Amino acid sequence: MPPFIPPLSDPTKTVPALLSERALVSFSVESLTQFLHGETLIPQRRIRALLEQDPVFSNADKPFLSREKMYVRSLEKAAKLVEMRKRNEWSEEDMMVAMRMIGDSTPQILHEALFIPTLKTQLSDEQQKIWLPNYAQTELAHGSNLRKLETTATFIPETDEFEINTPTLNSMKWWPGALAQTSTHCAIYARLILHGKDYGVHPFLLQIRAPVTHAPMPGIELGNLGNKIGFNTIDNGFLRVHNVRIPRSQMMMRNSKVTREGKYEPAKNAKMNYSTMVAIRANIVRNAGFALGQALTIAIRYSMVRLQGGDRIPSLKGEEVKIIDHGMQRFRLTTSLALSYAMLMTGRLMFEMHRRNLKNVIQGEVGLMAEVHATSSGLKALTSDLATAHMEDARRACGGHGYSWCGGIVDILTTTLQDVTVEGENTILHLQTSRWLLKTILAALKTKDLSAVPAGLRPALQDAHILDQERATIVPGQPVSGETLIAAFWHREARVLQEVVARILKDGAGEEAMAKSQVRMVELSRTHGEGMLVRNFFEALAKEEQTLVSKGQNPTKGFLPVLKQLAELHAIHRLLEQAGDFTEDGYVSRRQVVWLRERREELIDGLRYEIIGLVDAYDLSDNQLNSAIGRYDGRVYESLYEWAKYGMSIMEKGSQGGVLGFDEVLKDVLAEGRRINGVVVAPKL
Repeated sequence: MPPFIPPLSDPTKTVPALLSERALVSFSVESLTQFLHGETLIPQRRIRALLEQDPVFSNADKPFLSREKMYVRSLEKAAKLVEMRKRNEWSEEDMMVAMRMIGDSTPQILHEALFIPTLKTQLSDEQQKIWLPNYAQTELAHGSNLRKLETTATFIPETDEFEINTPTLNSMKWWPGALAQTSTHCAIYARLILHGKDYGVHPFLLQIRAPVTHAPMPGIELGNLGNKIGFNTIDNGFLRVHNVRIPRSQMMMRNSKVTREGKYEPAKNAKMNYSTMVAIRANIVRNAGFALGQALTIAIRYSMVRLQGGDRIPSLKGEEVKIIDHGMQRFRLTTSLALSYAMLMTGRLMFEMHRRNLKNVIQGEVGLMAEVHATSSGLKALTSDLATAHMEDARRACGGHGYSWCGGIVDILTTTLQDVTVEGENTILHLQTSRWLLKTILAALKTKDLSAVPAGLRPALQDAHILDQERATIVPGQPVSGETLIAAFWHREARVLQEVVARILKDGAGEEAMAKSQVRMVELSRTHGEGMLVRNFFEALAKEEQTLVSKGQNPTKGFLPVLKQLAELHAIHRLLEQAGDFTEDGYVSRRQVVWLRERREELIDGLRYEIIGLVDAYDLSDNQLNSAIGRYDGRVYESLYEWAKYGMSIMEKGSQGGVLGFDEVLKDVLAEGRRINGVVVAPKL
């Protein structure tokens, strides 16, 4: 097994540049860490400490491995996790924590995060007793369009079985993770056919590999999809099924059922079958902030160690400066940091909504499903787009070392890039959210009952002219309150909503009318999500302030004032990035925009000596980051050198023990070049 290279940081050897930066932080980093992680912090640290005692969990070799070797190493980590789970009697929650703490992806993440939740929400209690002790959905041509899935499960009454088929090339399962080489069973979604009638898509359990040989079962064809942009420790694959019989009991029957006589008993709500997909979308929202935080931890630490420029500024007398002190570097990283925290606050809320919904679904209640589905869809699309875009900007901010895999951001970014496509392509998800909003609004306009309408949108429905009268209460020269910024985002959303509703009503209010308005509908979903990010950030801080006051603590000290500045910065920056939406109807004036730009610069400068504490509070270990330039101790250049030497030591050698490629190709090419040019090489003595 590889050593932990670079060695886990020794705080006593931290470079002076980072020591001086951390000394200037005004708040307790540990207190902020506790606020960010809550009750999960203690188990996270306990489990991570156990993991990082075992070299199998070192990620040091990852930048130098082929895809095939990455996969084998991920299996070694997976096997060790299973062993540790048994030895330490970890719960399901502990196992999920462990998989987050290793800084790498193993195939069992899909088992724990997808397969097991599917079984819990789709299997009956009797079925769970059979299957839990001891996910194939996307098809080649249909992707997220579940209603058009072509895989069939035809009931055979004579034998009390279902016959599973992927009848066309388009219907083969394409993309599921851990399918190509790892999984032995899968949850397969197929069209239920009873006595020749199609009852729609339902989940079934299917064994795809033999228990001892791991060979595909009869009638099963499996394959590997090859390299991807990232996430290459996971074996995404394809599956074709030809006339495979399974017992009727392997239909997941918590919701819909088929009796021995072939009678269909429908679910109370068909959307219950999709609860796992909704769960993954909610998790993507929560994880987007931390993924961006990983990239920013690397970029900000590196920016406080790297010296460059300054020779053109007379007051510096030719001295090089930390690149964090270049205005543009500080601007791009601090605004991204504000976004990361906004995502963390919203992710926390989204995960709580998901947990409530999951509990309700298991009990047969689906009242919250529509809201959770719509909210998670739009937020998944927005946060994955924003997170990956800002991660790429953080990578670029690190110059050449950001381009290197050993820089750390490349792996984080390419792994996270899947989130813009997985569990629903983002444009489709934005349309799902806007459709939910529009259906809610159109129903409210018809019934005059606004109780289901988001609170900030109700005034515009009660008075169609109120938006023309509203003006932002931004006062140049003064900080901008959370209430003012929240109101601005509500106004923008209401304005977009008003335009979309008017157009759809004009075009007939049906599906064709919505199809004509897709561009603006996507904008509506984005404005809804942007408003949620702003509101949730300020509301999370208001809740924390109330908590501190109830405990007799002073909310004007510690990390809370810093986070309030960060929340103001986030809202102002997002407003300025989309200023046209706020100024086109005169809601925000040109004079107010000018002040917002000035205020943004004030906030960025005011946070200059806090940002190292803000990234340290993510509580990420060096092994999780796996970065030579983002180390806690700041020993960037020693680490780059040592890591490169380590990489050379494990690289594959040529056939004669030299550099790979020399004996195989280069030797003959160079010899031919010397022959053509008449170069004579003296024989070795």
